Amino acid sequence: MPALPSPPLPRHALLGSSIRAAVLIGVIASIACSPARAAEPPERVIDGLQVLYTFEALVKGVFPDRAGVGEGIDLRLDKPQGVRFQAGRMGLDLPIVIASDGPATRLTQALRQAQQFSLEVWITPADAEQTGPARIVSLSLDRSKRSLSLVQEKGRYELRLRTSTTSDNGTPATPTPDGTAIHRQTHLVATRTPDGVVRLFLDGQEVATNTVAGDMNRWPDDCRLVVGNEVSGDRPWRGEIALVALYSKALSADEVARNFAAGPPQIEEAASLPPDHSEKIDAVGKLIPLFPSLCFGTRG
Repeated sequence: MPALPSPPLPRHALLGSSIRAAVLIGVIASIACSPARAAEPPERVIDGLQVLYTFEALVKGVFPDRAGVGEGIDLRLDKPQGVRFQAGRMGLDLPIVIASDGPATRLTQALRQAQQFSLEVWITPADAEQTGPARIVSLSLDRSKRSLSLVQEKGRYELRLRTSTTSDNGTPATPTPDGTAIHRQTHLVATRTPDGVVRLFLDGQEVATNTVAGDMNRWPDDCRLVVGNEVSGDRPWRGEIALVALYSKALSADEVARNFAAGPPQIEEAASLPPDHSEKIDAVGKLIPLFPSLCFGTRG
C-alpha cells in the first residue's frame, strides 16, 4: 500500500517553526560575528594630572589639552607641513616648534606649589645620535633658562630640573644609562618627590635615581610648554611621539607600571584599510549565506 501523504501542518505550527529557525540563525550569527573580547587594559592614573596631550591629529590648529583641569593649555604647531600623523603618533622629521601660545602659568604654579611632579611620554626616537641636547618636552624660557626639560643626548635621556641648588639651565642633569635612547617605542617617566628624589623609568622599570636637593621656588611664571624643540627653535628632536602628560605628584612605581600597562593611545585604523576580500570558510557561514545584515561591527 502506498504511503499516505502527511497532512499539512497548521499555519500556526509553520509560523512557530519559522520563528524558531529565525531565532536559531540569529543566535548562530551573533556567535559567528562577535569578535573575541580582549582583556581590558588598566585605566591610566588621573590623580594629580595637570595636562595631557595625544597626537593623532590637529584640532583647529592645536593639540588640545585633554586633562580637563582648569583652563586648558593647548599646544600650537608652527609648521603643520613639518609633521606626519599615523596610527595615533606624530612624526617629527623637520625642525618645528609645538608650544603653548603664552606662558603655561597654571602648570608652573601647580607643580611649584606641590614641589613635586611626574613627566610622562610615549616616544620613538629617530636614532641614537641626536644631541643639543634635543628637547623632547620642555617648560622653559629659552635654550639656557628652564624649569624642567626632558631631553635626548645621543644614546641616553636626561632630566634637567631647576631648583635652588642647580643652574638656571637645570644642570647638573639626571641621565638614564647609555644605550637606552634607541629607535624603539618607549614609555619614559621622570618623577621628583618633595624631598628631592628624582627617578627615571623606562617601560615601567626604574633605570636611574638621583637626589636633586633644594626647592622649586625659582621656577618663573612665564615659561612656555614646548614639545619637540626649544622655544628658540634650535634644539629640535626627531622621532615619533604619541603622548605627553604632566602630574603635580610623583607617581609611585606601581602607578608608573599601571600607565605603562595601559599603553599608548590606540587610534582606530580600520577606516583607512582596504576592504577585506579574503574568504573565511566555516559551518556557520554556510548556514547563513543570505543574512550578511545580521553581522554588525565585525571589522575592528
